[in-house]
Amino acid sequence: MEFRARTISRLARMSAFLLLSVGAVTAQTVLPSGPFGFLLGTSFTDSTNQGGAAILGLMTFDGAGNVKGSFTLEYGSGGPLPATTITGTFTGTYSSTNGAGSIALTLSTGISLALDMVIGDGGHGLQLVATSCSGAVGIDLSASVLSGIGAQSKGTSSGSVNALLGSYGGQLTYSPQAASQVIVATFNGAGNVTMAGTFVGTGPSVGSATYTGTYTVKRNATGTITLAAQGGQGAQTFVFVMTNEGGHGLVWLQTNRAGNGVAFGTARL
Repeated sequence: MEFRARTISRLARMSAFLLLSVGAVTAQTVLPSGPFGFLLGTSFTDSTNQGGAAILGLMTFDGAGNVKGSFTLEYGSGGPLPATTITGTFTGTYSSTNGAGSIALTLSTGISLALDMVIGDGGHGLQLVATSCSGAVGIDLSASVLSGIGAQSKGTSSGSVNALLGSYGGQLTYSPQAASQVIVATFNGAGNVTMAGTFVGTGPSVGSATYTGTYTVKRNATGTITLAAQGGQGAQTFVFVMTNEGGHGLVWLQTNRAGNGVAFGTARL
């Protein structure tokens, strides 16, 4: 009887410890840390115009509630306004509990952006949605719905184009057009790229083409792609952020779609 009583007492203590441990796990604060490439896209309608807009950037979380970084904002229309590209920096704060949280950013353009986030992929990925956007910059995004993703990024040791090598399967979403494109982008590690894709628009209208061009990569794993005018298509440029531990993924944004909205998407090795 005494042995049985001691056993029950020991089991009770173990159960209490486990409950406390589980409680500690479920109440933990999860704060992302380090650089994350992110992409937000939307269709917008303001008083004079409707079109697409997208924000591509690199945000660095300090692990203590502060975030800063740089961004490219692209917006365009099928109406009277031309496509516009704006680059800048931002600062902000963030918080998170149990894998969900919020981010408040102030862009150097004067835009204030509040985001809700869900942290996944072992802390290496983010799902993002904007809960508010204020401060017009040529267009009013306050009534639009901005959503997208973030993925952990890792800078390159040399900032060399060699950091980007291989064939990436990707896609582009066109906004406000009802169109999409799948692409295989092959980077040769020496600054040259070939992009072969199939475009599907309304109708449906289906076309395919292959383009060649050049690319550069910075030390912080951001870069640009430039495709020369060819095949009846004018010159094209893209900005991108390498993600997923040094180059296994890309988030990218086309930056010169004059009068035709925006194109943005992701790619993976």
